[in-house]
Amino acid sequence: MLYIFGILYWLYVPAQSIQGRVADNLTNQPIPGAVIIIPNQQKIVTDENGQFQIPFIAKNLNIIVQSLGYETQQISVKPNNKLLLILLNPTTDNLNKVQVTGWATGKRDNQLTEAQSVGVLTYHDLQRGNGLFPENQMNTIPGVFMQTRGIAGGQRIIIRGYGNTTNFNGLGYQVFLNNIPLTDATGVTILDDIDFSTIGRVEVFKGPESSLYGSGIAGVVKLYSIQPKPNTTKILEENTVGSFGLYRNNTRIETAGSNSVLFFNYGHQTSNGYRNHSASAKDYASFKGDFYVGDQQTISTYLSYSRSYEELAGEIPGDTLYRRISWSDPKYVNNNAHVIIESFRAGITDDIKMNQHFSNQTTVFTTGYTLDQPFAAGLNDNAVLTFGGRTGFIFNGKAGTVGIHGIIGGQFEKTVSFNKTYNLSNGVLGGIRGDLQIQAQTYNVFTEWKLNLPAQILLTAGSSINFIEYSIRDMLTNSANPTHADQSGYKRFTPVVKPRIALLKMLSKNNSVYVDVSTGYTPPTTSNVVIPAIGKVNTGLQPEMGIQFEVGTKGSFFNNKLSYQLALFQLDVRNKIVNQSVAATQTTPFYTFAVNVGEQRDNGAELSVNYLALQSNQGFFRSVKPFVTYTYSNFKYIDFKSDNNNNANTLNFSGNKVAGVAPNFLNIGMDIVTAPGIYLNSTFQYVDKVPYTFDNLNNAAAYRLLGAKLGYRKTWHQHIDIDAFVGADNLLNNTYYTFLFLSPTLASQTDPHFIPGPYTAMWYGGLKLAYHF
Repeated sequence: MLYIFGILYWLYVPAQSIQGRVADNLTNQPIPGAVIIIPNQQKIVTDENGQFQIPFIAKNLNIIVQSLGYETQQISVKPNNKLLLILLNPTTDNLNKVQVTGWATGKRDNQLTEAQSVGVLTYHDLQRGNGLFPENQMNTIPGVFMQTRGIAGGQRIIIRGYGNTTNFNGLGYQVFLNNIPLTDATGVTILDDIDFSTIGRVEVFKGPESSLYGSGIAGVVKLYSIQPKPNTTKILEENTVGSFGLYRNNTRIETAGSNSVLFFNYGHQTSNGYRNHSASAKDYASFKGDFYVGDQQTISTYLSYSRSYEELAGEIPGDTLYRRISWSDPKYVNNNAHVIIESFRAGITDDIKMNQHFSNQTTVFTTGYTLDQPFAAGLNDNAVLTFGGRTGFIFNGKAGTVGIHGIIGGQFEKTVSFNKTYNLSNGVLGGIRGDLQIQAQTYNVFTEWKLNLPAQILLTAGSSINFIEYSIRDMLTNSANPTHADQSGYKRFTPVVKPRIALLKMLSKNNSVYVDVSTGYTPPTTSNVVIPAIGKVNTGLQPEMGIQFEVGTKGSFFNNKLSYQLALFQLDVRNKIVNQSVAATQTTPFYTFAVNVGEQRDNGAELSVNYLALQSNQGFFRSVKPFVTYTYSNFKYIDFKSDNNNNANTLNFSGNKVAGVAPNFLNIGMDIVTAPGIYLNSTFQYVDKVPYTFDNLNNAAAYRLLGAKLGYRKTWHQHIDIDAFVGADNLLNNTYYTFLFLSPTLASQTDPHFIPGPYTAMWYGGLKLAYHF
């Protein structure tokens, strides 16, 4: 009898349906409006939470999932599946369909509805070369010029002519990796310890972003680790070799399932360098995990360790560069100049949707590193710890017919550093000459709101209030050094309020125009805060201030095959910091201190054009995509002098071009994919001549670079992926520089201004193997 009742139960109780959810592979945020195509059945559309339901199926089915701005994916569904998590990757074929994470936690916009200029590099873009050195691909973004002092260290990013105020590391912009700030509370960004081979996405927000991110007139750079392919488990082994002893190995395990996405990578990289004493050695280990705590919550973790060793050969004079002489500065060589950075980084992010309208994302983080840096005239020995957190509460809803999306949040960051400097001559360590303990902290409260108004108008408005504090303790100020000038001091800057407002109008389904006004600031360095010679705090010093006016248009034509972005902007920077000298008296020595007196105006135009000339599932050529990016820069000093003394020795640079910026910067590229799996990536780059002294009397010559990569990529027997490639940079054997040192005049720098690039082509080849389950 029980047996008969059991049969009747299965006959009459309705079969269970399959529940599913479609989400973004990078952020795990739901994708509403995604279309699920089931064979011989009606299409299913996901709801506002990205959820859907498939009726009972009796056998295995292959469903197709589509959404605007994402790559179409085919998924195998089995009758015993109870819950499906389908993660979609953002598309790369159309500039304006590329998704932008941007400011808004829990929301991703495509470029077409972003009322500002944002440069985006996908994993495909970053792998167009050898995938190890990011500057080649970063420099294809209009308005961005990334330089490096070594093989893989000492990077500096110049965005719209700002960020070149220092010849060491980076100032004037902020960089985040998986929501963790790489820029410390003093405003300094060091990228030596970042494993760029594991970066899967880059977003560059050009111009002031202080209304959301605090300091940085140049903008914000957001880096994201590689996100594993949805619904797969992979073991990967990657090896690359190249000119000048280049070798790179990656061993990686990654898996993406319905409950978590895990990624672990160990990398080892070495190079002999192309100059005497310019070798490089790196070891990296990183882990990233996304854990889905139900449909409404994701907890993400990131952990990394690295040890970076970069030898320093010093900068060279212009005549040495253009005579193509391989030369290293003896002062650097004799002191065994190098940079060793050993670092760790950890962060955890909780992303939770509290109800239909409210969500929150909170990140806590910590970073620590030690730095050992002998240089031409001394040795730096630093230990630095940074910690903090960022939180944002998001509202997403409507008021009548007006869509509202807003965020209110705050960020706190503190950096504690122990900086010691010693004399060093011919490799012999001398006495200590500096011992500073520095505590810097920044904190801000921010808000920004987007209103979807009638007539397809999008209004964005926001503001922030920002606080900065520096505390410096000079440990050499003690009873054993009675004549030592005390460099101790404390400065709390006046709070800075930075607003932003933008308006975007959709002209059609595929075209938009916008206007954006944004403001920002860059704080002085800690070395500017105290006047060492007199042992006083520089009380009058204030941050540099910037305001940017931008108008632009984005769109596509010819059935979305041709996509474009055009931006025109004016960036005004005031309160630029210069030095003022004070003559010696009977009681005080000659000394200099920093003051705010300069002004700079950057007028520019940026253009990106992509054309999908061919895309087909048939024939030998499956995809042919040329692209062009162009930057025009008319950047000038409006009121800028060598100092604020205004005497016979003062040099007036007003009206001159901004040093370190090329007036014209052009990239032309082509990507080709064929049916057998052969692919070709090529890029031609032209960089105009660049003034490298503020008086504009000295210019680095224009140069042209050609790079190409030829490869074969295929999946064998549904489980084995192979990617074999060969390529080269500087195929034209041109003379160029990888870093340009700036100075007021040639005499002030005694001429060495260039870190040269290799004079001949830099070849590489590699093999990537992956087994996926």
